[in-house]
Amino acid sequence: MPGTEPQEQSTQETMTGRTRRPALRVIRITAIVMGIALGIILVAIATLLLVSVLVRSDPAAHMPDGFNAYASVPNAGTLLKDALDVKALDAILSNPGLGSARALVRSLRSAPFLRSKIFDRLAGVRLDAAIYEGDEFLAVASLGYRSAALRLLPLLARIAPGRLAKVPGFSFEAKREPARFELLAGETTLYLERYKDLLIVSSSEELFKKALDGRSDGVDPALKTALKSPGSGSLRVLVDPVLALSGIVRDGPLDPLLGMMNFPALAVLDLSLADERITVSLALPAETEDPNLSALLGRRSRTPSILSRLPESASYFSLLSAGRPGELWTALSPALGAELASSYKKADDASRAAWGLGLEDLLFSWMGDEMGVYGSSLGTDPVFFSSIADEKARRIAFDTVFDSPLVSRDTSALVGKARIPRIVFPRFLRAFLSSLGIRLVEPFYLVEDGFLYASSSAELLSACVEEARAARLLVKTDDWKEGSRGVSPESSVSIFYSLDRSAPFFVRGSSGLASALRLYGRGVASIRLSNGSIRLELSAVPIKGAASLSLPGFPVAAGGRMNSDPIVGRAKAAPMAYWTSASRIMGIDLSSGARYEAVMDEAGWVTLDMSDDEIDVVWAISERGTVYAFDAQLAVIEGFPLVTGQRVSGPPAVSAGRLIVPVSSEPALMFVAKDASIRFSDTFAAKSRTRPAVSSYALAALPRSFDSELYLMDLAGSVLPGWPVLLPTIASAAPIFAGADTVEGMLTAITEAGSLLVYRPDAQAAPGFPLELVGSFDAEPVWAPGWRSFFVLSVEGRLSRIGIDGSIIAQTDMRRGSARGGSIVAFDADGDGREELYVSGGGDALYAFSGDLYPLPGYPVPGSGSPAFIDIDADGRLDLVERGADDTIRAYAGR
Repeated sequence: MPGTEPQEQSTQETMTGRTRRPALRVIRITAIVMGIALGIILVAIATLLLVSVLVRSDPAAHMPDGFNAYASVPNAGTLLKDALDVKALDAILSNPGLGSARALVRSLRSAPFLRSKIFDRLAGVRLDAAIYEGDEFLAVASLGYRSAALRLLPLLARIAPGRLAKVPGFSFEAKREPARFELLAGETTLYLERYKDLLIVSSSEELFKKALDGRSDGVDPALKTALKSPGSGSLRVLVDPVLALSGIVRDGPLDPLLGMMNFPALAVLDLSLADERITVSLALPAETEDPNLSALLGRRSRTPSILSRLPESASYFSLLSAGRPGELWTALSPALGAELASSYKKADDASRAAWGLGLEDLLFSWMGDEMGVYGSSLGTDPVFFSSIADEKARRIAFDTVFDSPLVSRDTSALVGKARIPRIVFPRFLRAFLSSLGIRLVEPFYLVEDGFLYASSSAELLSACVEEARAARLLVKTDDWKEGSRGVSPESSVSIFYSLDRSAPFFVRGSSGLASALRLYGRGVASIRLSNGSIRLELSAVPIKGAASLSLPGFPVAAGGRMNSDPIVGRAKAAPMAYWTSASRIMGIDLSSGARYEAVMDEAGWVTLDMSDDEIDVVWAISERGTVYAFDAQLAVIEGFPLVTGQRVSGPPAVSAGRLIVPVSSEPALMFVAKDASIRFSDTFAAKSRTRPAVSSYALAALPRSFDSELYLMDLAGSVLPGWPVLLPTIASAAPIFAGADTVEGMLTAITEAGSLLVYRPDAQAAPGFPLELVGSFDAEPVWAPGWRSFFVLSVEGRLSRIGIDGSIIAQTDMRRGSARGGSIVAFDADGDGREELYVSGGGDALYAFSGDLYPLPGYPVPGSGSPAFIDIDADGRLDLVERGADDTIRAYAGR
């Protein structure tokens, strides 16, 4: 019917609209509910964050009194990253017993999380820490908004306790008083809890409870002042003075002085560590009951005048400017002991008998308050100096001495246009003292610009004084300016040192700080007195162009005689080294110092099977033919040891996961697989005494006999057609593969008489070979792909670079002299794509050359045998590991 269709359509639309409206209402209601829920969550999070930010507490207010050392770090994350990048930290942790801490530091260096922005945000917190008696510690971190997560942790522990159980040793003790988290770390229990925005951690339950209660009187005023005053270093530590001095000056010449003083308050130590400089500043509030010493301590240090007189050639000096000799003797003699007092009296009596003058009139009457010694780069003899306080008294003393029959003045020494006098003792007196074992020094001396200088060398003395006259002074040199930066020139005791000429007492010890200071070859140290306090300052920088530095913690004793060079690899990122000692296999974690050991039934060899830069199997075989397979910690792998009964004639190699061993009963190579199965290669005409050569496509062996034959085999051990090749004379070393690691590669050998032979896979000599070299040879040649060259070493010490066409590209004669048993290693240690050459033999010295045979700076270094390379300190550079002639493992920092 007309008009019906529009009406039906309208009805359908009405029904559809009614159907849609409830659906829309449901969606709206759901959205509103979800929005409210989300809003509540967001408000709760915002409230939690706001409370965490506003409800705060000062970490220092939770540190109980009685600590031995206290440190406050404004940004723990920044300090951690900066410290990890400093090599001196390894030295500080080099003491025995700190191997695990050293390993942790080196593993953290390579952790990418520490370099992320997330770490910077999470770890950018203030951290206060203190050490108490019994090595107990307390740490308090001010987390700010980060503490919001800790507020929810107890709730999570109650709702889902199973989550915490997944963390080994971690638990929530809700029923303890106070409720807290506990973490079992080895034999130590750590107590953890949140207080406002603070995270409190302690190894002592008593300290933990005191920290949660806080100090009723707030932050200690002295502590607050010390923490707020700006420090000269990146880390400020409040420390017990005796504890601080034990790592710096104990057992040194300052001991007698320190023994007479009391330290009423904690010392303030500011420390700044960087690879380019280390600075140390230690402020000690000191007092004494001795009136003479008190007078010295109350005297403010000044700038010594000798600083503007030392010549530019001075490479080290020691200066005492605390007072005149008579004053120092009066103040310090009670602490120096009866023996020294007796020696002084004998010298004083002898002086009175000889010249009618005691030591007071002979020396103390004219000497000023500056005295010391310096060394010059112009000579080896030291120069002694003293300021002159009374020139008239000095002349009287000298005239009295020289007018006596015991001493005379020799003025015959003429240097340039000046005569330099010399103190001369009579022959009878020298003979008498010589019989007593006393070598009497007869120095030359000069009086110049208020100072007396004395030395055994007239030429050196004159040259140094001339430098000072011409205003060529030490204080104008870069060495002084760099070394003394940050150290005040005002001092009572000063030391300028360079470890290539002198070693001050504070770097001679075995402490971690002394080891760290030895990494910085040049420095300035001073002791400054001011208002009853003592300030010790030190600034040190590395010496440019110094030889390769031994890594902190090295060398380490091998634990017995080493019968092989160390071989290295990684085991779960830990750098490992292995070697043999008689019938023992020795292993060491080069990072932590952890050691491992296994025993064979006789002396033998060890080698590594690597997979993706990780140790897969540590293979070993004894001379009796017993095969051992270990994991990286030298635990035996199932199925081994395997007794083969085969006498082994030479060192093994690894190919395609198998141990390849030269055996002598049927001269051949024995193949041992990881499943302990055994098979043999084709037999040889004689037994092989050298290591088999391996490549991705073939194996090679070179039995030594009067008719030396070179064998090339496939990976199954079958001799290839055309092989073996008869060599012209007796072979002297193992063969090597060269060129491409494919079937297009070459096989190389050298004879004892110096024939360098290179063959193609079809047993034909490569163009330009054999090459006849001059000398005798017992070291195997090496192939350096980056240089496309062979390198060979003669017994006489000549190192040669040979081109792939048989041309002699370069030669150099080493200064080591003639020696057998040398070795060459070609390795690209610096990652520039070209190998460096490392040569040993002829003593405890490892030499290094570029591919052009130019000596590398810093070499030779102590070491013997073939070096290995691995990153020990996780700084991204390969370090050199070497066997010491004294049966030690040596390691040198990569460059």
